[in-house]
Amino acid sequence: MIQLRKLKMLKVNFNSTRRVALSLGALIFLAPACGKTEVKQAEVVEVKEVAVEEAPKESLNDMMKRLGIDKRVRVEDADKAPADEKQAEAVLVFFDAMVRGNAEKLSPLMSNLDQAVLADMNKSGQWKSATQNISRVNVGWTPGSESGSLTVLGFYTVGDGFAAQLWSLSPAESDKPSIMTALPSPSKIDEKLQGNKTDARIKQWLAMNKDEIASAKAADEIIEIPQQDRSVKGESDSSSGSDEGATPGNPAGPGRRKPTGKPVDAPGGPPLKPR
Repeated sequence: MIQLRKLKMLKVNFNSTRRVALSLGALIFLAPACGKTEVKQAEVVEVKEVAVEEAPKESLNDMMKRLGIDKRVRVEDADKAPADEKQAEAVLVFFDAMVRGNAEKLSPLMSNLDQAVLADMNKSGQWKSATQNISRVNVGWTPGSESGSLTVLGFYTVGDGFAAQLWSLSPAESDKPSIMTALPSPSKIDEKLQGNKTDARIKQWLAMNKDEIASAKAADEIIEIPQQDRSVKGESDSSSGSDEGATPGNPAGPGRRKPTGKPVDAPGGPPLKPR
């Protein structure tokens, strides 16, 4: 029994030794191969992110300098870039022509109706008197009711007073200039506007226009004026009674008596008898 166990143990030891030898043999076999084969490591290429810098957008102040806009034109948020450069240029050129009193340059930028009004004012001399005393105009705009349009407010300082006008600028098109159309102005609007921000002022203006339109469409109120009876008491009864009894040959009425007796000859004696 003891010998059998030893044999088993020897077999186990032999197998273990064999496994180790095979393992060592594999390593010995691979060693020359590792020595001859060059293992190239993957090169790590660093990819640097190149930030593409966009050209800085032109601010309204820079745009005004480039276009040579009159210094009397002041634009709200002039240090910022406009959302639409073409529309911004159209607004600036429009008010520049206005403060300079340049009707020829201004007219093509207006609607047909406003062009006609401008022509009449220019012909009568009103245009010159209306623009020569403009010392400043504050300009601002907000998105209009139509897609792509703008609502533009011009608040003028004219001499010792103020004036205001609201305009609608048409959407920008590649082959056509943007057109300004004057919007209705409530009476004494320059005195009614509150605050100094364009957005708030435009909202107030449009609200007042809406109220005036609603008021104009409302039905006129019918005012009933009480009638007064100015006749003399008893006059109608007596006159109606006399009229009923009167005949064409015998007129009768208030203050008149029915004639009695023979007719009286006309002054100057009886009429002459023919011979």
